[in-house]
Amino acid sequence: MIASRALCCAGPDSADKSRFLRYLWLGHADVPLDELSYNASSVNSIPAAVAPTSCTTPGACGSPPSSKSLRISVTPAVYLVALVAFVGWFLFTLFVGVGLVALPLDLVREYSRRPQPIDLEEYAKQRMLLNERSKQLMQIAHALGPDAHRRRDRSSVKKFNQLRQAVYFLDKDWNKVKIAYKERGGNPLYWLGCALLGCVAAGLSISWYLHIILYLFVSPPPTIFLNAFFIELDRVFTLFGTLMYGLFSFYLLACVLKGCMKVGLRFFWLPIHPMKIGATLMNSFLFNVWLLLLCAVACVQFCFSAFQSYAQLTAIDMLLGVQVRNLVGLSWFFQNNIFFYSMFTISAASIVVLCACPTDKVALE
Repeated sequence: MIASRALCCAGPDSADKSRFLRYLWLGHADVPLDELSYNASSVNSIPAAVAPTSCTTPGACGSPPSSKSLRISVTPAVYLVALVAFVGWFLFTLFVGVGLVALPLDLVREYSRRPQPIDLEEYAKQRMLLNERSKQLMQIAHALGPDAHRRRDRSSVKKFNQLRQAVYFLDKDWNKVKIAYKERGGNPLYWLGCALLGCVAAGLSISWYLHIILYLFVSPPPTIFLNAFFIELDRVFTLFGTLMYGLFSFYLLACVLKGCMKVGLRFFWLPIHPMKIGATLMNSFLFNVWLLLLCAVACVQFCFSAFQSYAQLTAIDMLLGVQVRNLVGLSWFFQNNIFFYSMFTISAASIVVLCACPTDKVALE
């Protein structure tokens, strides 16, 4: 009883102490080193004409290289960055794996399923059908009650997320009907832009897949692929390589948002937060900003690993390539590319699922 009261009354101070003790225990990195040694007497006994070529291989003039590690302490800021990156990697792995497939497919489907002009009779018919759907959803919403969004049991959360998904599709279908009748199908340049962006997104996704396979999964890599592309662009003009580097990086963040939305539309353990120009709710805006901030560090670490030949000898190389990568307790995940393989596996499964079932179905019909 006394012990339990002591734990209850400990408060934030005990939590701060535990975090401080955890930092003292794990706040260092074991950086691998290759130790080379040679025998001076062996070098002196070799003729001068032969010595330069005889000592070029490891162990020719002394003992073979031995692998050791140098333990260095990291600052609390670096330790915090490593923890944020580690947590963000789980979301980044899932959502980017799905988004690399879903983003180009949905953009192309947006063009292929663009609204076509309809007459007044068809417009009235579609309004009646949508009105019936809205009445059904209103009945479900009344049954769930005004506090449905605050409940935490699995059944209530799933039912509420299904309702949000159905309302999202109802609003989307109503906008399409209005565009089809009042705007006669809408601006054709907008739909052509969706098709063009879908083709660009498909090219970026394919480039990422090829780069991951050729540069990250094969050791030693047969080619530096996109790194060579960036280097050649820098030779043309200094900013071209940097701009292309930023394009590939920000594309991953767009895949994070798309993957989160796609997972929420099909698996109802996660609420959807759509972003619309001029019609984004504040909670949706804050949720997506929080998601991007949490995945940003993981995105930076992934881009550094993927473009290491291009971003070598930089400050991020020392931070992520040396300290965070070899941090005690987390190095196993980073050194063995666990997140890279998981992301590629999720993306391969997403290709099969989205090609077999490309249409998102309404949960409550």
